Amino acid sequence: YRPLRDMGAQYHARMEAIGAAEGLIEIVAPEASESTPDAGMVGPIPRPHAIECRNLAFSYADNAPVFEGVDLSLHRGERLALVGPSGAGKTTLAHLLLGFVQPSAGDIRIDGADLAALPSAAWQAQIAWVPQRPTLFHGTIADNIRLGCPEADDAAVAHAARQANADGFIDALPEGYDTRVGDRGQGLSGGQIQRIALARAFLKDAALVVLDEPSASLDPASEAAITEAVARLAADRMLLIIAHRLDTVRQADNILLLADGAIVERGRHEALMAANRRYARLWSLYRAEDAFVGNGP
Repeated sequence: YRPLRDMGAQYHARMEAIGAAEGLIEIVAPEASESTPDAGMVGPIPRPHAIECRNLAFSYADNAPVFEGVDLSLHRGERLALVGPSGAGKTTLAHLLLGFVQPSAGDIRIDGADLAALPSAAWQAQIAWVPQRPTLFHGTIADNIRLGCPEADDAAVAHAARQANADGFIDALPEGYDTRVGDRGQGLSGGQIQRIALARAFLKDAALVVLDEPSASLDPASEAAITEAVARLAADRMLLIIAHRLDTVRQADNILLLADGAIVERGRHEALMAANRRYARLWSLYRAEDAFVGNGP
C-alpha cells in the first residue's frame, strides 16, 4: 500500500508544481495586450483616498464563479474586514484589490479611476500586503524591514519598528537591527516575524494595507502587541483585514460576510450581532471553539 500512497502524494505535488509554474510564467513573461495601461501611462499616481467596487465577479477558467455582484467601498482611515467560511473567496477578493488578478466582471475604481487603467507599478507603490505567514529572507533584520523601501535610512527603519511594536525585541538582540536571520525568519518567533512584516508596511507608508489574519496562531502577548500595531497602522490608511479569528474584526468600521458566492451580510460588529443571522452564528461557533481550546474568557 505504501508505494501506492507515495505515488499519489507525488502526483499531487506534481500538479501543485504545474499550477505554480503557470503563475510564474504569467509574472515573468506577461502577454502584451492592447488594454495594458503601462505603455501609455507612466510615473507615480497621487496617494488614493478611496476604493469603490461595483458588481465585482471572479471565476477561474472553466469553473463556476467564486463570487458575483460584490459591491464594497473603502476610504482612507477606515478598517474593512472580510469574514466567511474557508473557500468563500476572501483572499481572492483581496488579490483583486491588490491588482494581482483581474475581475471577470465589474470594475474597481481608485478615486474614480479604473484600476485596470492604472500603471501596475504605480499602484503597487501604493499598496502593502502582510500575509498570514510573512516571508523573511536571509540577511539582517534591517534589510528585511527595508524590503519595500530599500532606500530608507536607519532612523526611518527604527521608527517603523517602533510603530510595529518590534523595537523591543530587536533592541534586545545582541546585534540589534544588524542581527542576521535565516531564510523564512529562522531564529525568530512567529510573533516577531509578523511584527517585522508590519514594520515593512509602516516604512513603505502604503495607502492600502491588506492584512491576512495578522494575529493567527500567536501567543496572547504577541497578539496584543500586533493588535495595537494594527490599530496604529489604520490611521490615515485604507486597511483591509481578512479575518479567520473573529476577535480581530470587532473594531472594524465595516464587516463583510462573504458566503455562497456573494456578500450576505455587512455592517459593524454590534449591528450584525443584533441581527442574529449568519454572522452571529459564526461568532457563537468561534467563541465556543475558543473556549474549548482554552482561549476563551
